[in-house]
Amino acid sequence: MARALRITTGHATGNDFVLFAGPRGEIELTATEWAALTESGGGDGTVGVSRAVRSASIPEGLALLETDPDVEWFMDHRNSGASNAELCGNALRVFVAFLMGEGLVDLAHGDRIAVGTQGGVKDVQVGSNGVFRVDLGRWRSRDGSANRKMALESISVEPFDPLVDDGIGRLSVRMNETATSECSSWATVAVAAALDTRHRVGPGAPNNWRVETPGGPLGIQMFPTEEGEHVSLNGPVELVPAEMVEF
Repeated sequence: MARALRITTGHATGNDFVLFAGPRGEIELTATEWAALTESGGGDGTVGVSRAVRSASIPEGLALLETDPDVEWFMDHRNSGASNAELCGNALRVFVAFLMGEGLVDLAHGDRIAVGTQGGVKDVQVGSNGVFRVDLGRWRSRDGSANRKMALESISVEPFDPLVDDGIGRLSVRMNETATSECSSWATVAVAAALDTRHRVGPGAPNNWRVETPGGPLGIQMFPTEEGEHVSLNGPVELVPAEMVEF
């Protein structure tokens, strides 16, 4: 017997996401249904599906609440094919916009919200004009010739001239012809490109970057915390009016 589900589609930097709410954990999808939603964009645009569920209604969220009682909402996010995803910067920005659009949270410009994810608790700040900023947490470099070779073959990073304008570093990133279809997370690409370029420039390099991607610009910021340097991501989000789908 077919059942209906109310979904919203969100766009962030060229990536599309499907979102639905089941605050009390009352909506449980089968693996087939999760996979069907990840393919609802025709196989090209939709890169993930997020269920908005209260942390107290999901085991992973309950575990986070033990150490962070402010984590009211959990982003149950799946990649293409319905596999669990630990973290997606673009998805987090869309997720908070969705919570606001559904009236599930009351946030204004400058407000912050802690969101539970498979990768831990992440802080998201509401900006102006549909822009959201995600603290991705402490970053760590991953050395290794194989990883470096893959990055060089998949991504083209072009600095603007001048590289730094008014204290902000400026880059453009593009995927090379050798990139696979999975290389579509411009948030990850932009952050990696900014961190790598800052490292190459050395002392005096800025901590604020603007990275142009085919899906639009992203802002990257590196900043100190007690546990080490964090990196954040900001950019605009667009939501499409909700619709009903049937399985």
